[in-house]
Amino acid sequence: MAQLEQRHARGWDILRLSSDALAIEIIPGLGGTITSLTRQVDTAELLWSPPWGLRPSGSHFVPGNSEAQMIDSLAGGWQTLFPNGGDSVFAHGVEWAYNGEVRLTWMDWEFTGSSVRMTGRLVRSPFEITKIISLRDNEVTVGETVRNVGRERIETMWGSQLKLGGALVGPETTVDAGAAVVRPDPQSSPGTKYDDLMPWPRSHGPEAMINLSLLPGPETGETRLAYLSDFSRPMISISRPSHRLAIELEWDVEVFPYVWYAMEAGGRSGFPWYRTGYFLSLTPCTSWPAHGVHDARRISNSILLIDPREVLTSYVALRVQPIS
Repeated sequence: MAQLEQRHARGWDILRLSSDALAIEIIPGLGGTITSLTRQVDTAELLWSPPWGLRPSGSHFVPGNSEAQMIDSLAGGWQTLFPNGGDSVFAHGVEWAYNGEVRLTWMDWEFTGSSVRMTGRLVRSPFEITKIISLRDNEVTVGETVRNVGRERIETMWGSQLKLGGALVGPETTVDAGAAVVRPDPQSSPGTKYDDLMPWPRSHGPEAMINLSLLPGPETGETRLAYLSDFSRPMISISRPSHRLAIELEWDVEVFPYVWYAMEAGGRSGFPWYRTGYFLSLTPCTSWPAHGVHDARRISNSILLIDPREVLTSYVALRVQPIS
């Protein structure tokens, strides 16, 4: 059975859930974001966190566009994207923020033995969300339920974004996915189109073909963004033999048929990384591309329509493989 400890840092309540194999840290006040995932045997961290760390609760932010505001509040780790994904959009008479509202939603919580159950109500869209984070031995599962409490049918995007880093991500890290199709993102790979399909692990890079199964080093000056689909099995495995680390990611492919694959390896100049960013982001998602609900409707017709009173559920599970 998992054990729960509570601590406070920078004005946030932080829940530490631990088993004999793993420990995770959850912030209910930030939409139940998992900000840390460590292996107990050696405290190896698997998730990425921003270089400025966790911003204090109630911090003042410099005015800016939606992406800048998202970065200002970014805690890294593993978070929910809903009801929007990627670029901000104007919908239903209000701006829907970059990567949605759930990641900033205050959630009430309770501990149920091996799980933390959290509930919250969104402000800019008519949804209630329930999030259950469970830890059993070497597996973390994030189960989510969204409920439309309004009287209108709403177009949404829903995803579970993991920013992987720490000891897991390095130049010898390999990625294996059960995807059959890889789509480029023309904003990251100029000269391409969304229908320039390739078989995994090949993809169009900014200047040439790249192999998504091999990660670049932190100073290669590369930024990747692609969309994986047509999975024979909803599974992605990531391994770094030099650190004896390996994980498997599994998800509800009926709800999340796509995965956004994003890699930052010193390629983005200026704000926010100034060529120092280094992480792998994987996002099982209902929709693509990562540019808001309007593009998901226009480009791929992959928006998620939720009727009044409709309830939808999903899950994503991460297993840390034992040291061989």
